[in-house]
Amino acid sequence: EQGNEVYFNTSERGKMLLKDNPYIDKLIPYVTNSIPLNKLDEFWNSLKETYECDKMINLCESLEVSLALHPVDPAYNLTKKERFAKCNKNYYDFTFEYAGYKGITGRLPELHITAEEENKVYEEIKALREDKGKIVLVELSGSGRNKVYPFMGYVVIDILEKYPNAHVITVGESGCKILEYPIEHDRLHFRSGVWSVRESFIATKLVDLVVSPDTGLLHASGCYDTPKIGLFGHSTIENVSKYFKNDYSLEADCSCAPCFRLIYDSMQCNIDNLTGGCYCMTVGMSAEKVFYKIC
Repeated sequence: EQGNEVYFNTSERGKMLLKDNPYIDKLIPYVTNSIPLNKLDEFWNSLKETYECDKMINLCESLEVSLALHPVDPAYNLTKKERFAKCNKNYYDFTFEYAGYKGITGRLPELHITAEEENKVYEEIKALREDKGKIVLVELSGSGRNKVYPFMGYVVIDILEKYPNAHVITVGESGCKILEYPIEHDRLHFRSGVWSVRESFIATKLVDLVVSPDTGLLHASGCYDTPKIGLFGHSTIENVSKYFKNDYSLEADCSCAPCFRLIYDSMQCNIDNLTGGCYCMTVGMSAEKVFYKIC
């Protein structure tokens, strides 16, 4: 908006997400973990000089560490009240402020897709609409245990039983296949590891409802008016979906939530003995509560 050219240094995943973004003039590739942590500042400064950039905005740790606390950061051990005061801020608003642009609020995420990309996913979803029922897109897992909803299988079956013409599509990376395995139904369609991440994101535009933990798919659904239900355990509606259209998200109701912590190990989190899931995503969010919201 200020008339600048924008060069963006990002990993392969970032490149995939930013594909066809008209606001980026040059994507500079970065190979994940190719630079030692203590050399990153030197690396970024060298890029600034090489590409003759006038300004550098470093978004590393702008959300994870700043608002989603890392175990090595002292803030990880603040009291819940202190963590809430520090971290219960909208990710999108905060990112603008972190980048040096204060006062910009209420922006929605954007995904720039081609007609060819959309048509490919559209044709597959179109075939399911022959039953004239609703289509629900379900994300099975995010990047951590606190981004997995252990009761999702029960909720999916209840949807299919209550709505005879409904179809459910489950998505996730290839590791999510293990979460699909125990469930079988002729109106349940497994796409974990089949659809690319980008194809799954495009599907959020084309279905009737998106149900997802706090992970990339939920952010993608925020690009569109599609009704969506985010399942928030460690984070909040304020963090993610505050400005999303047709948002019906749920927050966990238990003593430890929201914790605003990145969870890498079971020792960092209260675990439900029955499911092995995080306390916030089990005790704090019953299957009945989620199913009732969907209905």
